[in-house]
Amino acid sequence: MRFRDRADAGRRLATMLLPYRGSDARVLGVARGGLRVAYEVARALEVPLDVWVSRRLSIPGRALTLGAVSEGGGQYLLSDSLRLAPLPRSEVDSLVSEEASVVEEQVRRLRGRPPPELGGRTVLLVDDGVLTGATAAAALRALRLLHPARLVMGTPVASPQGLEVLRREADAVACVSTEAGMRSVAEAYDDFRAFPDVELQNLVERSRQPPWRSQAVLESTDPGGSWM
Repeated sequence: MRFRDRADAGRRLATMLLPYRGSDARVLGVARGGLRVAYEVARALEVPLDVWVSRRLSIPGRALTLGAVSEGGGQYLLSDSLRLAPLPRSEVDSLVSEEASVVEEQVRRLRGRPPPELGGRTVLLVDDGVLTGATAAAALRALRLLHPARLVMGTPVASPQGLEVLRREADAVACVSTEAGMRSVAEAYDDFRAFPDVELQNLVERSRQPPWRSQAVLESTDPGGSWM
């Protein structure tokens, strides 16, 4: 399945999440592209939106994802990558520390305030796609420390391997399309452009003020996709 852009992907994902419409849920979009998808989900569900920062951790000079680091202290390391490129633990810790600093700087730019109050609420974490699952898994681990009542992961597209990772970290996973053999999330989109800080900041600001209502709330009796 292909999506025109992240807005199209968000509207399709929202049809799977309509049971949460008008509830006490909170939607968090993974910066960067996940926030644009999450914006459409939050509008359709009529619930507040905020941003969450989690970044892929790579080995310098190699096109290999080592894992990911999230705000709030979450991290996830891919065991297969550690076997393919064995590094001393001290070097791994140094890479994690450096990436954590980048994450915190991005949090200051995009949100500029403490994370929203999530204790006892249903939290819907949304990204624009899942390949290894590391970025979302690191975010889910950090969010779990905030004691949500339920932690749900939503994504328009994912690899089977990435979904297996997320099933271990989330209480439920909603995915519109599972793509075996996917090499990058961009393959599922006609338009996969990068979003500058100003656009992401505008999305966050527009989502802070109630009412969080869409002009045309999505309705569907057969949204497709899969729940886990």
